[in-house]
Amino acid sequence: MQKVIIVSGGTSGIGQKCAEHLGRCGYQVYATGRRVENNLDKSQQPYYLVRCDITHQASVEDLVNRVMAEQGRIDVLINCAGYGLGGGIEDTTVEEAQSQFNTNFFGTHRMIRAVLPVMRNQGQGKIITVSSVAAEFAIPFQSFYSTSKMALDGMMLAMRMEVRPFGIEAACVNPGDVRSGFTDARNQAQGFNPESPYYEWTRQSVETMKKDEMAGMDPEQVARLVAALVDKKRLKAKYFVESKYKALMLLKRILPVSIVENLLTRLYIA
Repeated sequence: MQKVIIVSGGTSGIGQKCAEHLGRCGYQVYATGRRVENNLDKSQQPYYLVRCDITHQASVEDLVNRVMAEQGRIDVLINCAGYGLGGGIEDTTVEEAQSQFNTNFFGTHRMIRAVLPVMRNQGQGKIITVSSVAAEFAIPFQSFYSTSKMALDGMMLAMRMEVRPFGIEAACVNPGDVRSGFTDARNQAQGFNPESPYYEWTRQSVETMKKDEMAGMDPEQVARLVAALVDKKRLKAKYFVESKYKALMLLKRILPVSIVENLLTRLYIA
C-alpha cells in the first residue's frame, strides 16, 4: 500500500523538494501552500497540490478531511511551512513576533493536532518537522525566528514521548544554511531602518545570513534525508543535516556561554 503523505509548505524551498522527491518515489503526496490553486492532476508534478493556510484552523481541517475522503488514511506529516524575520527585538513589533509564531510554531501545532487522531486510530504514523540549526543557537537579529524554532523543537521532543504508545514516531530535521526561496522571502521588522540604533548591526547580520544561505546546501539534500526517515521504523529525536555548524554545536556543549556568544557575534555582526 502506498503511503499517504502531507507536506506543509510544499510549494517552495525544502518543502517543494520533499514533495517532488517523495512523489517520484511513488508515495501519494499532498503538498500544501497558501497561495496555490488546487491541482489534483499529477501529470504536471508528482504530487497533489492543495491550498491550505496553516494559520487558520478551518483551512487545516478542510485539508485533513479532504485527504481522508480521498485516501482513507494519513501515514506521514512533514512540516516545512515557515519564514524568517530579520530585525532586533526592540525593532520588532509584538504583532510581527506573533505573526512569526503563528506560522512557524502554532501553524505546525495546528497541523499536528489535526492528524494525530487519524494516526492514533490507525495505530501508526510519522510526524517529521523540518526545523533549523537556529533552534540550537540564539542568532542575533533573527531572534524571533530562532525562538520559534526552539519552541518547535521543544514541542516535538515532548510529543515524541506522548505519542509513541500509539505507534506514532516523531522527529526534527535541523538543516543549516540551504539555497532556497527562504532568503528572498525573509521579512524585515518594521523598525529596521536607518533611524534604528541597531540598523548597521542588523544590516550586517542579515547580509551574512543571505550570503551563507546562497552558498548553502541544495534543498534536495534535506529532501533525501526526509525520504529516508519516511520508511525508518524508529526515529531519533533530531537529525542534523551536514553543515558548518556541527563544530559550533560541539563547542556549545563544552564551552562557557560567554565564549559561544562571542563566536556568534563574530559570525553575524563583527
